[in-house]
Amino acid sequence: MAIDLDLLSTTNFRSTIQRYCNQLGWNIYDINERKAILRFNADSGNTQTLFIIKYQNTLEFSVPSALKFNSIDDVPGSLSSLLLSKNSKFKLGFWCLEEIENMQIFSIMHNAEISLINAEYFTKVVLRLVDECDTLEQTVAKALRRY
Repeated sequence: MAIDLDLLSTTNFRSTIQRYCNQLGWNIYDINERKAILRFNADSGNTQTLFIIKYQNTLEFSVPSALKFNSIDDVPGSLSSLLLSKNSKFKLGFWCLEEIENMQIFSIMHNAEISLINAEYFTKVVLRLVDECDTLEQTVAKALRRY
């Protein structure tokens, strides 16, 4: 069931995210009226950081990976192709390159209309993105250990 748009309006964004996280037993690293940051200890032992940013009627969920490159020219084409092919199989989330602090970083994101977000959908998106990012990082780490 979709929620009322007002539930995640600018004035309610913070309280709604806090309520969802409290229900799930999740700690919030940082939050304000437009952005929330959550950190998760993944099964691998790594910490994954999830950002939720409010843009008008849309929430952007993103988990930047540890795969960072100095420039777009340094990004391996084979890895980009692999992630693009994975995107076609996803129902929640997509891989992208995003510039963060002058670095090109593979991130997994999901954009959703605020009217579609409820506690159950929120949970599915967050867990999916965190798990997928951790899986990619572990796969790359295993491949690098072989070389």
